[in-house]
Amino acid sequence: MKEEILGVKIDKIDLTGSLNKISDFLIDDRQHYIVTVNPEFIVEAQANQEFKNILNDADLAVGDGFGLVLATAGRLKRVTGVDLSEELLKGRLKSAKIFLLGGAGESAKISATKYPQAVVGAEPGGLINSQTFLLDNNEIILKKINSSGANVLLVGFGQVKQEMWISHNLNKLPNIKVALGVGGTFDYLSGQIKRAPKWLRIIGLEWLFRLFSQPQRLGRIFNATVKFSLLTFKDACFKISR
Repeated sequence: MKEEILGVKIDKIDLTGSLNKISDFLIDDRQHYIVTVNPEFIVEAQANQEFKNILNDADLAVGDGFGLVLATAGRLKRVTGVDLSEELLKGRLKSAKIFLLGGAGESAKISATKYPQAVVGAEPGGLINSQTFLLDNNEIILKKINSSGANVLLVGFGQVKQEMWISHNLNKLPNIKVALGVGGTFDYLSGQIKRAPKWLRIIGLEWLFRLFSQPQRLGRIFNATVKFSLLTFKDACFKISR
């Protein structure tokens, strides 16, 4: 079952259900990609049709954002990219062999050292072309992933870029059964950026913690809170008036 917010479809699924889905994907003969949809994704999708198509064509779209829970009156469960990645890295799925790609600085490689039982490779990636969505060292990275033995790929290039990169490159990675865009997950797992306390996450104020700890995120937080709220309110008013 899916919930639709401003034309973006999101699965009604919790963390356990998501892990069960990934377990099924790993024994399937097809490739799958997962998106962790947050309010910023939905705002971006209003002006970016290719991005919206990528989100709606995903094999699994989880709701990563308290704003989505509020917008659907609790019909969506929050499944963050950090939580989902951490469960995979802890070995919840024994068959998962994971490659970490992206993150700031050496965060992917630092994260890999914390989960040696699950990670078979890690690379920071490099500069990504905003037109082609290819890395400056794209072919080298693809070869490293292909030779690593990984069947799960976590990509942390930040929203839009990571989903675009996966869409343009997954077919060049035949051993990867599941690819997942994880945003700034490696920065948190490596300890380079502190995550909000759990109680703030539970009550939906993680954005406030981020604003104080990372004021440079003001524009993104504005999109995720104010702009998203205005768009959903306008949409709700339009549906009522019809």
